[in-house]
Amino acid sequence: IAECIQLVFVCLLVLASRLRPLNRTRRLRVALLAFVAIALIAAARFSAHWISPLASSILRDWLPAALMLVPYWQLGQFFTEPDPATEACLAQFDRIFFRWLGVQPARTRIGISLAMYLELAYVMDYPLIPLALLVLYTTGLRSRVNFFWLVVLSATYVCFALTLFIRASPPRILPGYKKFQIPPTPVRRLNRGILDHASIQAITCPSAHVASSLAAALVLLGVQPWVGLIFLWIALSIGIGTIVGGYHYVADVLLAAAVALLIFAASLCMYQ
Repeated sequence: IAECIQLVFVCLLVLASRLRPLNRTRRLRVALLAFVAIALIAAARFSAHWISPLASSILRDWLPAALMLVPYWQLGQFFTEPDPATEACLAQFDRIFFRWLGVQPARTRIGISLAMYLELAYVMDYPLIPLALLVLYTTGLRSRVNFFWLVVLSATYVCFALTLFIRASPPRILPGYKKFQIPPTPVRRLNRGILDHASIQAITCPSAHVASSLAAALVLLGVQPWVGLIFLWIALSIGIGTIVGGYHYVADVLLAAAVALLIFAASLCMYQ
């Protein structure tokens, strides 16, 4: 299932690059990234010819985690400039949401301990998916790996697909956006460094960070409730951290949660 989802999505992005007014270099990058993903998936598919069938099967279980971000980097080639109208709408929704909560971000100072926790939660999204997969392996639930990838990849890639039509910079770099007062911490510097050097310098809307972490938590809740609750707490912390840290707009997080829940519910129906 994971191989099919990833193959279809990277190829669809190649097709989309032909339909969008992108220059030759950007289109070539989209195609090269797709080629890398296809080559690795094909190599894993036929790896049983040179390694044991069990090792080949394990490799195919874990490879999707390594390839999850390939479509994300493909999407980066589609982003040429933000749409000010979209950014204004997202920022306006944030203002309405915070006003409804009775919070004024620009006047709200986040304590250093809470800031460290939320920044750490945000960075936890990167290892969270492999950790969830490890839980399935170590608890004798490897049979649920297909279902796990169906939910996680579908939720993540729906967010990626919608990003093609929503061009916006993250609120942390948006001029005039009223941000929370966050003290500088080593973890925040780490997050900024990762985003400055490895991100596409645009948001995914809905937030793929939130969708993937919540999707993984929902799967674990169904098979290992106590572990699932821990992952759910982390996923909720990631959602709050993305908003407070200025990494995503409120709408990104709320829509991502809705996507993860809908994908999970639809996948349950398919497997019943």
